[in-house]
Amino acid sequence: MSQAETSANRLRIVVLAGGDSAEREVSLDSGRNVVDALQQRGHDVQLLDPAKSPFSSIPTDTDIVLPMLHGTGAEDGVLQTQLDQLGIPWLGSSAEASRLTFSKIATRTTLQAAGLLVPPGVALNRISSPSLIHEAARCVGYPLVVKPSEQGSSVGVSIVHQESQLDDAVREATHWCPRFLIEQFIVGREITVPVINGVVFPAIEIVPSGAWYDYQAKYHDEQTQYRVSPPGLPDSLNESVLRACRVCDVSAISRTDLRVDASGRCWILEINTIPGMTSHSLVPMSARALGISLGELCEQTLLEKLNRPTAAAWTSKALKRAA
Repeated sequence: MSQAETSANRLRIVVLAGGDSAEREVSLDSGRNVVDALQQRGHDVQLLDPAKSPFSSIPTDTDIVLPMLHGTGAEDGVLQTQLDQLGIPWLGSSAEASRLTFSKIATRTTLQAAGLLVPPGVALNRISSPSLIHEAARCVGYPLVVKPSEQGSSVGVSIVHQESQLDDAVREATHWCPRFLIEQFIVGREITVPVINGVVFPAIEIVPSGAWYDYQAKYHDEQTQYRVSPPGLPDSLNESVLRACRVCDVSAISRTDLRVDASGRCWILEINTIPGMTSHSLVPMSARALGISLGELCEQTLLEKLNRPTAAAWTSKALKRAA
């Protein structure tokens, strides 16, 4: 934005970060990065940690609330319902869409019904008998993935190569959530694609230094490689991602994680409605490939939510580069 536009569109923003989920530290990191980036754009920005301050402490003259809370109570529709009651505009997918996409079981059911590919798998729960769990795993086939239905940042997720590892993986998953999935491990390229206000941003291929892209690889491993707009991706990738977001009614900022197998099929793993904004995070990395800073990305998304987009909207850049 020009200096005149910046002054005219100066916003009073409250960024929500922290909370008490398993992803608290990641959320705080995301929140601080967003606060710094928006302050550099000239906005009045305050960070509020709901674990320490109630929503009633949000100033009444706040223009908009930007949630950077991750995990349970944040991305599962609970926070969104609370924000609806505030009477202050906020950015993100609706409570209904958040509730749907936070449940990996509900998401895969919805995507399957729409004809989109998800890894073959079985939904189970904590009271499922050991014999049923082992039979389900044999039907899915090894290697397989065991994951809690409602968690993020790979919390509670295990890749299981043989039956002797299964019980420990189930215990880990059910520690975080009573419901869990056993899914086929899709051998192929790990891809993530941001969608910002309906615009597909550059895909990123993730190449971890270890066995897979776990919590350590996401946030701490400097050896993890990220390839923005990698060659050889199927032409159907972007349309699959857009369809998934439309089917799940996802809006604002989201990130869809997929695996692309050797035949070019796109298997959707999950949709994140409040993706991370840390120094290792993928949405800011994708935006930078278009010459868009984190501050500009958040600013323009917030202004569009308030029906105040500027003449130099980031969508123009993204669409121009995509063409």
